[in-house]
Amino acid sequence: MNLQIILDRFYNYVDNYKENGKLCKLLQEKLEHIERVAANSVYIAKSEGWSDTDVIKAQLCGFYHDVGRFFQYKQYKTFSDSKSVNHGQHGFDVINENNMFEGMNSSDAQVILDAVHYHNALNIPEGLSEESMRFTKLVRDADKIDIFFQLTDAIESKTLDNHKDLLWDLPIGEPNPVIVEKLLNNKGALFSDIKSGTDVCLMQLCWLYSMNYKASIAKLKENRTIELMQTILPNTGTIRKCINHIKDYVSY
Repeated sequence: MNLQIILDRFYNYVDNYKENGKLCKLLQEKLEHIERVAANSVYIAKSEGWSDTDVIKAQLCGFYHDVGRFFQYKQYKTFSDSKSVNHGQHGFDVINENNMFEGMNSSDAQVILDAVHYHNALNIPEGLSEESMRFTKLVRDADKIDIFFQLTDAIESKTLDNHKDLLWDLPIGEPNPVIVEKLLNNKGALFSDIKSGTDVCLMQLCWLYSMNYKASIAKLKENRTIELMQTILPNTGTIRKCINHIKDYVSY
């Protein structure tokens, strides 16, 4: 597998969305997200002791996981799948339509295609091969790690007011009791449960229950994710109970 050739195809595709040699601000930020997810994927794979070949596949899963975002934004001016296209499915189609994995071993290509296709699915469908499941779980973790990072980086750099979209443009306020109950019962929350910026944070913290690899949790600890998120949440008994519960879950 020639990593550089496959990466060149990715960047050549991205170049199609540049105007006057540059991506627009939101697509540039999406590209930077993709590059960080690729780095996270490599980190997880290496930390878990995967082979060199698997580390390369993990890196390609990271680079290609959001390849469907570029068309999505150009065509619909949104990153909302519900208002446009499923970007995982579209990424799968883009790779196939542009023969981006030409020359790659077919079984390796299928693993990466499945990871792209299902990285954003509510649940990974049954019936995937063990290999596809392994890499799909990895890129889902790597993606979430960067979503956490974008928020905590803005908190730490005190630039959150310039990135209100990270909290869905919602104010910090009292948490939705539905999300609190789910968090305290080790369950995932739904987008439809979100009523405030506080709920966005708690929903994301619920993602820790679905992290698939120990290295993913280790990375979040290293980034001080929980501590930084706590600094912007209301200092109430309910929130402290939620934070302590999450810390206990990840064995702080």
